[in-house]
Amino acid sequence: MRISQPLIFLSPVLGVGALNFQYEATQLTEQEIGDFSAISFGNLSSAPSAYQGPRCKIQPEDADWPSEELWARLNTTVGGSLLKPYPVGAACYPDRPEYNSTTCSYLLGPATTSRFFMDDPLNALTTWGEGATCLQLHNTTGRTCTQGGFPVYVVNASSVRDVQAAVNFARNQNLRLVIKNTGHDFIAKSSGRGALSVWTHFLKGIEFLPEYSMDEYKGPAARMSAGIEAWEAQNAMADQGNITVVLSLEVTVGNGGGWVLGGGHGPLTSLRGLGADQVLSLNVVTADGRFVTADLNQNRDLFFALRGGGGGTFGIVTSMVVKAWPERTNIGGLTFYFTTGPGQVTIPSSRGYPAAAPVHVDTETFWKAYRAYLLFAKEIVDAGGFGFGDVTPQGNDTYVFVGTITLPNYPSDKFRAFYTPLFNALREAGVNVRNPNHAFLPYAQRGIGVTPISFPGAAADRLFISRLLPRGLWANTTRLDAVAAVNRRNAEMGYRVTTRAYGPSGVVAGYPGNTTSAVNPAMRDMVIHCVTFKQEPVDVLPAEQFRAEHLRLRARINELVALTPESGTYFNEADVLEPDWQRSFWGHHYERLLKVKRAVDPWQLFWAPNTVGSEEWEVVTADGLPTQNGPLCRKAG
Repeated sequence: MRISQPLIFLSPVLGVGALNFQYEATQLTEQEIGDFSAISFGNLSSAPSAYQGPRCKIQPEDADWPSEELWARLNTTVGGSLLKPYPVGAACYPDRPEYNSTTCSYLLGPATTSRFFMDDPLNALTTWGEGATCLQLHNTTGRTCTQGGFPVYVVNASSVRDVQAAVNFARNQNLRLVIKNTGHDFIAKSSGRGALSVWTHFLKGIEFLPEYSMDEYKGPAARMSAGIEAWEAQNAMADQGNITVVLSLEVTVGNGGGWVLGGGHGPLTSLRGLGADQVLSLNVVTADGRFVTADLNQNRDLFFALRGGGGGTFGIVTSMVVKAWPERTNIGGLTFYFTTGPGQVTIPSSRGYPAAAPVHVDTETFWKAYRAYLLFAKEIVDAGGFGFGDVTPQGNDTYVFVGTITLPNYPSDKFRAFYTPLFNALREAGVNVRNPNHAFLPYAQRGIGVTPISFPGAAADRLFISRLLPRGLWANTTRLDAVAAVNRRNAEMGYRVTTRAYGPSGVVAGYPGNTTSAVNPAMRDMVIHCVTFKQEPVDVLPAEQFRAEHLRLRARINELVALTPESGTYFNEADVLEPDWQRSFWGHHYERLLKVKRAVDPWQLFWAPNTVGSEEWEVVTADGLPTQNGPLCRKAG
């Protein structure tokens, strides 16, 4: 059973205080707990300073797995919202009772551009991290469909009480607990074999506050629920009028979940900062099951950790208050192409902005022009913009470059003056982009992007590794040239190389301030977020081939690491096997984050790969791959 709740758009109100959504007023009480000790609260004051529990989280085949009676009582506590879902791919397997060829065809076709996968309690953006145990395929001969790394039970949360009951039940029963919002998850943080999952997707609400005061901040704000997606917030902004809040670029991302907790970049990042920089206050259920508020005046360490320290490890956020600006934002943009390939290039709609006609050039000219774009990327960031620069190999030594520049709140003549030097530089390199033109689109548009561009699950699984390119490269073009050369070699080896130009500097971050957040220090000094993809899906690869492909890709990225030793990687879009990930994701913040983790979660209840404190545990898989298809156990020694 799925609880469907509409977006709650509340009229603006004055003043502040205990600003809770209605679903947050419904909380677990001692009276409700009664003799059901399985959902009793934890006690931080009496918890051991070091973990003393069993080595492994319990699995369904274990003798101590909770009885059907206990699960039934939990279901009663959460108002019937405890689900026991099966993988949707089961519809493609004749030996499964859920087999249905019509449903299978739907999964492989229309479902990929619908809300289906977004609104499924199990599926995530990628499936290899779960273990690829029930792939959606037309031909499943010789394959099996099992629960694999998917959770066994899911609490479809519609109140804080539901979240608290799930947290307490998992802690008291030694269950693995995972958190899922929208499923935009590249390394299976929301998956886990034998797990109980808390699904925050339908915690929906947004409220604009014309006057909000907290410590030194006085101004407009917005209260956002955990499950609010960017398109829903855009609708609310469009209806409200002169109001702007920072949102993700991908409109189906849950902006009150892992996006903001891990940092959160978007079209306004170079102008207003990361999603984490917007947060003024958070409501969260912690590992002891208590519902608390974290801000600069209370639970300050938790406030620090939740603003950039990563999702899935400190608690379950149910809502937050974020900064807002009393203005309507328009974003100017344009797209341009050049290619070494023969014939015509199909020009897709690029986020609604006009595209200049593609220019066909030889290989050396192509890479000279690519370097010119990289040089100009810093100008995009310094102007408060967001840039895209993607190289896609087409085979037979042919490549396509697609570039997009977006700038918020630039008058038309100023925008044209801004990008003219780039096209002059491209022309000098041999790429004559004819009649580049731009358009202005409202940042908040009602009805845009209700469904993802594509959410195809298994068919889109890709290996990728990323690196943040620091500002110092632009002060030393010799190093920048070396980076361009590495990216060229990677493309020549068949990898897709993408760059996102944005810069959430400490100055841009503004209040509550860079020092009060756990955002990776490397992000404060970045100009480009570079991601290198293996273009072919890896979900169906045998284990040894997966390892070989990963080592090959890692060797390529290690060249970028050697050229940027002072930098790091963005937590939300990184390699699950990132070496020295503590430093790569959080730099000098990690020691403090680990102290916070041990203080707020001495039971080590919250765990996800590559999150703070996760190095003390491991998922034991049969094939040794870094998936979630195995029991979660403490590392030996």
